[in-house]
Amino acid sequence: MTPALLQAATGCTAARAQLFAPHLAAACAAYGIDTPQRLAAFLAQIAHESGSLRYVLELDDGRRYEGRRDLGNTQPGDGPRYRGRGLIQATGRANYRALAERLRPFDAPDFEDFPEALEEPRWAAWSAADWWGAHGLNDLADRGEFIAIGREINRGSRYSSKPANWEADRLARWERAKAALAKQAQETFQPSPANESLAPEPFQQERTMPLQAFVAAALPAIIEAIPKLGKLFGSGSEVAERNIKAAELAVEIVRDATGASNAQAAAEVLKADPAMAQRAGQAIEARWLELTEAGGDGIAGARKADAAQQAAGALWHSASFWIALVLVPLVYLLTLSLIGMIGTATWSDDVRAGLAGSLISAIVGGLVGYYFGQTTSRNRTPS
Repeated sequence: MTPALLQAATGCTAARAQLFAPHLAAACAAYGIDTPQRLAAFLAQIAHESGSLRYVLELDDGRRYEGRRDLGNTQPGDGPRYRGRGLIQATGRANYRALAERLRPFDAPDFEDFPEALEEPRWAAWSAADWWGAHGLNDLADRGEFIAIGREINRGSRYSSKPANWEADRLARWERAKAALAKQAQETFQPSPANESLAPEPFQQERTMPLQAFVAAALPAIIEAIPKLGKLFGSGSEVAERNIKAAELAVEIVRDATGASNAQAAAEVLKADPAMAQRAGQAIEARWLELTEAGGDGIAGARKADAAQQAAGALWHSASFWIALVLVPLVYLLTLSLIGMIGTATWSDDVRAGLAGSLISAIVGGLVGYYFGQTTSRNRTPS
């Protein structure tokens, strides 16, 4: 999200766009507000709620919230102290406390003790994205139910029969945001006349899709907490060009193991809690084969996975170890039978010579192919 897009979509000033764009970009990535439909709905609603990003503090003095136990305002002065703040205004002591808990993985301050922090651009943006995520509004945006989103925000229920306040303004802002996003997409993908000769051919091979931004941002920290993943992804900096499915699967496994709501939160949990990092590492270990298969790389990928298991001291998890354990005795038995030490079969000299030659070729060829990369599949696999 660029300042120019934010200004076009919300009608804010250039100065406000510069102030809020980086924080909204990070927050939207973290909460999956990452499609044109979701972004248009989100930007339209926060533009209405904040008066085109002008207001992050409710204009009313908040006295009407005094004594509202449903908002957690149980102490004298809570009404004005915890009046609406943020781009989607959080209101009431209980909501400030819950918001601080949900944003704790992102190093948020204690909003209950420091409510004014929600007026800062960073937390005004993140609190709005968090509220959006906590109420499942991405699903409504995906279905185009924009009116229901406004009623969820303003009336407290998406099923409300009453229109949201200034519903017509919200709809007008939605159209503006959709137009801004459509224009950006057109400018991004349409080649200029000077470069028409460089435009992609109609049937050009599809390029690798980039790694999702919030996964890419969290992956290096996850790799640092679970070093074994470094054997699959390296430092994490090259994952955008390869092993994308494996990277996303790894983050999903870690999220499930930690119970985190998103990739960034999972990374923060691993950093703060060694026990949770160990638990996530065990989950990765249990699904290691699935990870290596998701990453592709054919024989080379299998070889790397096998080497990683052996390097970690888990020889009994090595596929080549078990294959060798099963096949080597068979080789010994065949050899002993050929030389007449076991069995009752009578082998002619021609059969003995043929079987011995095939056996030697298979053993030597397999070793050379595995360790020196002479197989056709290995030669076709990019390093």
